[in-house]
Amino acid sequence: MKNFFFILTLLLISLLSFSIMAEDPGPYTVFLKAGTILTKIKDKSEVILSKGIYAKVLELNPNRRDLFNVYDKNGVIQYQVTAVGLVEIAEEIKILPGIDAEKVYPPKSIFKATNKFAKFDSQLSLHFDTLQTSNLNNIYNDQISNVLATRYEVRTLYVADLPIEFGFGLNYQSAYWKNDVEDVKISILSLGPQFKYKFFDNNNFNISALLGAEIAPIYRGSSALYTDDYSATLLDLGVESEWLSPLGILTFGSHFRHHEIALTDSNRPNLELVPKEFSLNSLGFMIGYKIEWNL
Repeated sequence: MKNFFFILTLLLISLLSFSIMAEDPGPYTVFLKAGTILTKIKDKSEVILSKGIYAKVLELNPNRRDLFNVYDKNGVIQYQVTAVGLVEIAEEIKILPGIDAEKVYPPKSIFKATNKFAKFDSQLSLHFDTLQTSNLNNIYNDQISNVLATRYEVRTLYVADLPIEFGFGLNYQSAYWKNDVEDVKISILSLGPQFKYKFFDNNNFNISALLGAEIAPIYRGSSALYTDDYSATLLDLGVESEWLSPLGILTFGSHFRHHEIALTDSNRPNLELVPKEFSLNSLGFMIGYKIEWNL
């Protein structure tokens, strides 16, 4: 029976010790006010703080909390202090951001200043494309292979936390040329979804790949006498760079566009085309200006 009580006593002592150890949070941060007296452990000399400091401490007696050990930055006990000059700041520390003061963080890119601008990537662009027109020669009695086409673009993408931005673009493109019979103008209005992937990002410069698919409500060839309407879908592949300048963020790049078109209506007499579907390509360069959305 005595052995039983002895073992039971040992178990209770062990559980109590474990409980005390589990509840011991270890050293924690407090504020020591100016004028606080620190007693050095080694030689019992006293140091009076000329200004308040933050320090790691731990009470000698958790129940009385009247005397505290003070730790240095290496976690070694160097001083003791009474509770008179000690200010508990545990609750205040909980609301601080979790940023490591010893870590050097890179400067935030100006291209994703989410604390200053809304999460939209918008820009106006001017494109100069070389448009292939050789597949239209049977319609316009031409021998021309390509023409210069000017394109205006408005684009807005949503900047999410994903690596790919997505949104929509609106394009208007026009081209002019003259043959032996007529002056021809091609007009194209197209719109559709666009995707952007930034694969290089520096503080003042980045490079992105773009992919877009568009439909053309207006795809028309016209002259003084005739009008030719087409249905069309377009695929756009591009590479663009963004530069920080004194005027704002400028963009430069190049785009390849593939046009799948079909003649749907024409008032040209005796026009017989088989087939009536064509493929056109264009390649060009662009310059743009990025619009910043203030919150």
